Amino acid sequence: MITSKFEYKKPSTVGEAVQLYNEFRGKAVYLSGGTDLVPRIKLGLEKPGLVIDLKGIKLLTQIQEEGDFIKIGSLVRLFDLKQNEIVKNLFPALLASLDATSCETLQMTGTIGGNILQDCRCIFYNQSEFWRRSKGFCLKMGGEKCNAVPGAKTCFANYCSDNATSLCTLKAEVELVGPDRSRRINLQDIYTNKSDKPFSIEPGEILTSVFIPKEKTSGGYEKLRVRCAIDYPLLGVAFSSVNGVGRLALGAVGAMPYVLELQQPFADTVTDAVDAILNKISPVNNTVLERDYRKRMIPILAKRLVNNVMEGAK
Repeated sequence: MITSKFEYKKPSTVGEAVQLYNEFRGKAVYLSGGTDLVPRIKLGLEKPGLVIDLKGIKLLTQIQEEGDFIKIGSLVRLFDLKQNEIVKNLFPALLASLDATSCETLQMTGTIGGNILQDCRCIFYNQSEFWRRSKGFCLKMGGEKCNAVPGAKTCFANYCSDNATSLCTLKAEVELVGPDRSRRINLQDIYTNKSDKPFSIEPGEILTSVFIPKEKTSGGYEKLRVRCAIDYPLLGVAFSSVNGVGRLALGAVGAMPYVLELQQPFADTVTDAVDAILNKISPVNNTVLERDYRKRMIPILAKRLVNNVMEGAK
């Protein structure tokens, strides 16, 4: 059930989309694949005056080489990206995360840009409006308390992008186009580390492209989930290595992916890297699995992933 009425527009250029956003004075949202936004609208978590469908902007559906980078348009569907020969040959961590994202039916709808910009999730937040009102609005809904951690004044919702976690290990960059400027920044710089407002994107900005250095890497992705398909990650671990340097990233245990560099031999340094990450994160009981179990699984998945990647690279 859609809980609010809104207008719908489908522009053909980025400039037209930004102009529409300005006309509605910020009471508009951008729609890419819709696998995150549409359920949020149905639950009443978003109540826009205008939905701007970006799928009419063909320029954002391309994958191409640009200098020392592979440029991926933000509207490239996850399934199409998974089939791309460049991704298969150069970026195994990204490939594995794409394959682990939901199911193929939703991969054919979801886009790489939408997957990166999905909102943080919590079992006390991603519920119907009736449920949330009966429980009492939490911090992420403008309330005064956290329903996951009673008395807490910080939101603990989890950022659950499979693909962003792997992209962080590949030193990915993103291009943002907004009302006042265009800018290209490191993917890790779009995060605020605040679950109630997870992105530092300016009002009206559109994520138009993802840039990955054109280097052949070794890597992989491990995902903790209840079912083997559909589920969001309860923990995601990505690893990529190139030119003797490895990058390990954790997702779904906080407001952003956490990234650390590993030095060779990777199997020997992964323990210290994981210990450093464990000191930075504070999982809480806001998923279907207990926080202690999720935290205990971090070193298990990380070490297994690194060992498997290095064995496969021999």
